[in-house]
Amino acid sequence: MEEKNTVDVALGVRYLPAMHSTTLLWHLADFVCDELKIGFMIMLAGSSPISFGLYSSLAKRVKIPMIDWETSDLSSDSASTFTASVRPPADELLVDYIKIKQWHEIIYLHDGANAERSLTAIYKYMEKNTPFYALQINSYRIPEDEEYFREFLNNFHMQNFNFVDSRSLNVVVDISNSYRIRAFLQSLKESILVKKQYNYVFANFELDENDLDAFHYTLINITAFLICDRFNQRLNKERKMFVHHYGNRFVLDDVPIPMSALFAHDALLVASNAIEIVLKKYGRDLFANAFSQNQLYNAGQPGIQCRRDLEHVTSHLMPFEFGDKIIEAIREVKLDEADGTLTGQIQFTKSLSRTNFSAKVVEINPSGRSLYSVRNMYDWRQGKGFIMNVGSKQNLLKEETITRPHHRHVKLHIVTVLVKPFVMLKRTVPGEPAHVGNDRFEGYCIDLIKLLAMNISSFSSYEIFIAEGNKYGQRQDDGSWDGMIGYLLNEAYMQTADVAVAPLTINQARERVVDFSKPFMTTGISIMIKKPEKQEFNVFSFMQPLGTNIWFLILCSYAGVSLTIFLVSSFSPYETRTEAESPTQLSLYNSLWFTLSSFMQQGTDILPR
Repeated sequence: MEEKNTVDVALGVRYLPAMHSTTLLWHLADFVCDELKIGFMIMLAGSSPISFGLYSSLAKRVKIPMIDWETSDLSSDSASTFTASVRPPADELLVDYIKIKQWHEIIYLHDGANAERSLTAIYKYMEKNTPFYALQINSYRIPEDEEYFREFLNNFHMQNFNFVDSRSLNVVVDISNSYRIRAFLQSLKESILVKKQYNYVFANFELDENDLDAFHYTLINITAFLICDRFNQRLNKERKMFVHHYGNRFVLDDVPIPMSALFAHDALLVASNAIEIVLKKYGRDLFANAFSQNQLYNAGQPGIQCRRDLEHVTSHLMPFEFGDKIIEAIREVKLDEADGTLTGQIQFTKSLSRTNFSAKVVEINPSGRSLYSVRNMYDWRQGKGFIMNVGSKQNLLKEETITRPHHRHVKLHIVTVLVKPFVMLKRTVPGEPAHVGNDRFEGYCIDLIKLLAMNISSFSSYEIFIAEGNKYGQRQDDGSWDGMIGYLLNEAYMQTADVAVAPLTINQARERVVDFSKPFMTTGISIMIKKPEKQEFNVFSFMQPLGTNIWFLILCSYAGVSLTIFLVSSFSPYETRTEAESPTQLSLYNSLWFTLSSFMQQGTDILPR
């Protein structure tokens, strides 16, 4: 029985201090050189486009094999490189998808991280395989702050929006990490002026199938490139083991695992398999003297020097003695799902770029016959292209049935319904010729169409017709639509419509299948009151609530009550006073005061007995 070689992996974590962007590469070079003094056999890195060049040049200089799980080296065709990329490039898949869709103009949205590298690879691949295919690429850079994604998309859609031209707008999105992509997706879902002719392609293997669920009820077309099956049993097993080991402190059930983690897992698997290949080919004694007390010895010297050591001037800059053997072993690595990979088959070319890998293309397309979008999935293999039957190919190649060339004068077909006072038939005056064409109608909506024709050149030629049965549009049991919505969707009618102008209620079901303009009228319960006129200030304005006659009667009542109290108190025995006091307390003045205080609901010291 053959003994299986096993490799123990020591994982070291180093925390870097905060660095300024101008000195980042210098500090990274110091960090890597300091780690090389201790020594390691393979360098695993999730580099950025900025640091990739530094890592790859150091690896080639000292012959340390490097396996990168973030950046795809699309520029190197040299067989002398020491950098292997586990993340496959998406340029070949993207070009195949563009060609099979027959797109000749695309818009490339990017964040600047991989734009230059990706565009160069796309043009290079097209020049090599399809030199006569015409493709125009317009590049836009998205904001760095995710908070401005929605504003950027709104402006982008307004800039490219054309009411009449129904040609598709093909957008390729290249964003660096999964967090920013999900923020972009959320902003795209909330953006305005999105039409069903818009095609957004996310071409960097960062999306998850679960991320596409939010677009099952929208008009936009979403295409994602997937290299990992999220329902893979191996992935679920690894996830459960991680959660069990760390007590669910880092991974939550509802948080998707980023693709970077899956590529990092496979990078570690490639490194382990490469060491096993070296041990099988050269024997386990090859590394017998390579390590001692966690120190790597390179040709008898401690560590690997990537620059002159001022403390040991006599030491020589020797490359890693086992580097060539390990990098050749990496070129021989062949792994698949049976070996535990999470991103499919892993195999490298002579230039250490990934080859013979497979991917899936997932399309989310709006359906005119249902509230739900249609999900289509296609298989693709590097070097072979799309693998599909005849039915799948026809589905992938299908285009919108209602497409119009971009002409300056296009006759619009406008559908409406007869509802007073919005759309009405003109009365025919006896003795005058009957109304024909658009002149047959009048009303608020007809006036609106005339105003649009005056301000929009595309409305210069139009034809108005009434929907069959004078129906607004309801969804049928089979998912189709009747009325005006059916005309707009080109369902079960000989005539189609480009625009519907009518008092059509906006509801959720209709918004799923057609686009609505801003409402020109809102109905509901309203209360109308007269707007009060502004009046000048007057000292006697407090008397306005009551008429002059009322105030005169109040004054007479006041005088009569006061006089009555005075007369009653004059003859009342209870009001008798001693000689030292006044003859009577309730004089005429006090009676007036008492009546006034009672009228004002105030107290007084003088009261009748």
